[in-house]
Amino acid sequence: MTNLFALLTGVAMGFLIQRVRASSPAVILQNLRLENLSIIKFMATTIAVGMITVYTLNLFIPNLLHFDIKPTYLVGVLLGGLIFGVGFGLGGYCPGTCVVGIGEGRRDAWFALFGGIVGALVFTLVYTVAIAPIVALLDFGKLTVQDALGVPAIVPALVIGILFLVVVKVLPTQIKKA
Repeated sequence: MTNLFALLTGVAMGFLIQRVRASSPAVILQNLRLENLSIIKFMATTIAVGMITVYTLNLFIPNLLHFDIKPTYLVGVLLGGLIFGVGFGLGGYCPGTCVVGIGEGRRDAWFALFGGIVGALVFTLVYTVAIAPIVALLDFGKLTVQDALGVPAIVPALVIGILFLVVVKVLPTQIKKA
């Protein structure tokens, strides 16, 4: 049953990614240049709806979901974000959008997928020697907003989710050039 739910969720997400043209490197570039905010607004909406849904489900059906909070390794997260951002900017795809691009017949998406697989392999091979010491720098442990504020998890989920939805509603999709 879990696999069926995962498959349906993946198909729905792929459909939505294709619908907002998030698999188009040209549209991704427009979003990175802040000329077109369609993908940014789509992702913010996805995060907001997902956050509110998951934490509401967990509120009414405890232990239905397993939250595996990863430790906050500041240097590792910043370095990983930089590497991902450069790859995303150069390739024009992220892991989800390259799969959708492949489904659309975009040949360049295969290079993005291959680059991601090679990057994951290299990361795995050099982790113990090169990555683990970096990850250990500025290790703040498993931080969560609800723990920091001392409130139930649903509270920050609702606040952040609603804030994201308001920003999505207020921001224009197309930015007019001056």
